[in-house]
Amino acid sequence: MTVHSKAGWLIFVILVPFLGVFVYVIARGRGMGKREVKRAQRNEEEFRSYVRQSAGSGSQAEELSRLAELKNCGEITEAEFQQAENKVLTA
Repeated sequence: MTVHSKAGWLIFVILVPFLGVFVYVIARGRGMGKREVKRAQRNEEEFRSYVRQSAGSGSQAEELSRLAELKNCGEITEAEFQQAENKVLTA
């Protein structure tokens, strides 16, 4: 084999997988985006449902304590904590 044919095979072996991935993303990308949006909406609804359930029982101090514990454990972010805390305090 000559150097040119080896270089040609090398380019072919490297570019074909990238071309395949590129074609796949173009063909299926819209569906992937839709699934990601649905997943994000489902996660948001589950979080809101959890906050409603948590905020619906006990005193404000107990609810704030539970929220702080969730934040400290890393179960919810600071922004989610602030949002839930505002709901508890305004309820």
